[in-house]
Amino acid sequence: MNLYKPFRAGLPAAASLFLLPTTANAELVGYWKLDDNFNDSSGKGNDGVFFGGTTYETDVPTALGGGKSVSFDGLAGTYGAINPDSGGMAITTLPSYSVSMWVKGDGTLNSDDRVFSEGMSTNNNPLFNVGTHNQSADGSVDFYIRNGGGAQTFGHAYSAGTAFDGEWHHIAWVDNEGIIDLYIDGDLDGQFDYSNVPDFTPDTTTIGGILRATDCCNFLGSIDEVAMWDTALTPEEIASLADGASAAEVGLPPEDADGDGLPDEWETANGLDPDDDGSTNVINGPDGDPDSDNSPNAEEYANGTDPRDGDSDDDDLNDGAEVAAGTDPTNPDTDGDGLNDGAEIAAGTNPLLSDSDGDGIADNDEITNGTSPTDIESPSIGDLLCAYWPLDSTDGTTTPDEGPNGYHLDLMNMDATNFVTDEGRAVASFNGVDTILARVHGVDDALPITQYPAYTISMWVKVTGTGQNDRRFFSESSSFNNDPLLNLGTRNNGADNSFDVYLRDAGTPNHQFSTGQPLDGTWRHIAYTHNDANQRIQLYVDGVLDREDWIFKDILSPDLDTTSIGGILRATSCCLVEGFVDDVSLWKGVMSPAKIAELASGSTPGEIAGTASFEITSIDRDAAGNVTITWNSRPGVVYGVSASRDLEGSWAELTDSYESQGEQTSFTLPAGTAFLDPATEPRIFFRVTR
Repeated sequence: MNLYKPFRAGLPAAASLFLLPTTANAELVGYWKLDDNFNDSSGKGNDGVFFGGTTYETDVPTALGGGKSVSFDGLAGTYGAINPDSGGMAITTLPSYSVSMWVKGDGTLNSDDRVFSEGMSTNNNPLFNVGTHNQSADGSVDFYIRNGGGAQTFGHAYSAGTAFDGEWHHIAWVDNEGIIDLYIDGDLDGQFDYSNVPDFTPDTTTIGGILRATDCCNFLGSIDEVAMWDTALTPEEIASLADGASAAEVGLPPEDADGDGLPDEWETANGLDPDDDGSTNVINGPDGDPDSDNSPNAEEYANGTDPRDGDSDDDDLNDGAEVAAGTDPTNPDTDGDGLNDGAEIAAGTNPLLSDSDGDGIADNDEITNGTSPTDIESPSIGDLLCAYWPLDSTDGTTTPDEGPNGYHLDLMNMDATNFVTDEGRAVASFNGVDTILARVHGVDDALPITQYPAYTISMWVKVTGTGQNDRRFFSESSSFNNDPLLNLGTRNNGADNSFDVYLRDAGTPNHQFSTGQPLDGTWRHIAYTHNDANQRIQLYVDGVLDREDWIFKDILSPDLDTTSIGGILRATSCCLVEGFVDDVSLWKGVMSPAKIAELASGSTPGEIAGTASFEITSIDRDAAGNVTITWNSRPGVVYGVSASRDLEGSWAELTDSYESQGEQTSFTLPAGTAFLDPATEPRIFFRVTR
């Protein structure tokens, strides 16, 4: 039964992910064709001025069919400023707005080039920036927004698609109160939430760079057809811009002969009278409901549904019921989990969440595999344990994995002296200089843990963060590539005792920090959860949720093949921590808060998973007189088997090197040995040791 097939959710599941047609059309507030001048063609008078090395070129997007574009040389002093003497546009201060432009540049040549920016001429801190990848890792679109430090800064956050590959691409974004929908070449690419960043009022608006007290981040490439609207464009309008439509043609009100708010073209297409506002026959007006689905014509038009079909998307939930439930009446599976919206309502799952119970497994996958999509404890927690390193001992070269797979960690510059007792705990000690535990995994191995769409990392740490700059006590990395990384450790500048999360895979949301200060030199339990289905990361400290508003980043690179404790292991080791670590466990699912609290209260991962008992489960004697002993076991462990006649004398060792056979191990003592003579030995006792 495959409970854990990769489920990679796209956008966060929510009804707001689709932009609906509206009778309140966006008004064009600035339009710069960039054909030999930087004048505003919208009639609003928002003209611009170019500075530095800009030239007009005949190289334009094919879809536009002619004209010119502006080429920027990428050097300091080169940018274009809109309303430079009148405070810019301040477009980002509007509750809702849209920006459209064509761009041509190579994001791998120069890092952090900005094609659009709003900022302050007197303060370098507040910024709204759109441009190339800040590390020139690829051709993605990079959003970076800030007004204050720490959690008040958003980004760098990247598009899934490519817009800076040396070819012309159309980019547009719609901002609704801090929620940005980004479009590349007319298609919705992704959604970004910067609503936690405090507002600011910019006084500069630029293309091709940033203007603050001085300019910076100057773009090497070309820009054409820049336009701005004072509210949200529809996906259809953005698609038309990407097809070459003029911005002057977008946002115009549709013809409405009877003034009922329903465009004539829409009424005619749907069998309604465009000359009747409902006065003659209510069925033709905004309150009419010809399909009796409790969704009136005005609502059907706004939602893009069919007023003559009660269930426009054929998902067994009528249009009016979908509006009431907050689902998308034009999409049979709003949350994209494989169950249509009607089936979700019938099953009691949430049609707006692909993973209703938050365990990291999509609702449809749970139903298919016979587990409950509304119970975070289903599948069983025992099925989720992937690795468990008690870090209590070593055989001299490894420290054992007591999870189901036997993935023992190799010792690097460590020996038995690194396994010590601290405050009554048997733990691993790291010196911050050259000690590390690691394993490089095979292609078909159950690790690294980041290969799963959901996972939990649990451990005890006793580390002092202050003064330890960027030291990692847990990492997953690549043995031959420095790029993909999941790192948990100390703050990157060692300024305090906060917990630092660093995620990198062809781009990174940078270092992010815990709310509390858990790395204070005392024993603290840390649990880190990751869930693709709802794109959420959570950090628990001592069983209590510390933070869950992390910028989400998935690690998808197939190059990631190494798990390490005490630092990072790539081609060489780095970022080694000084301190103690104990009871590290990895789970291929999101553990419930209750189970995390149990771990933090002192329960071991083995106890939580229900695999902690070590006992002889059966002793059987066959017809030939052979005796077979069976016990609960661990992969990769070596056992000793002894026998005694009366429990009072000495034990006779039958073997001291019997290898585990997996979760159950059996040992057979052949008939004919002294212990098995029924005439002289009516009973025998057995002992198994690990």
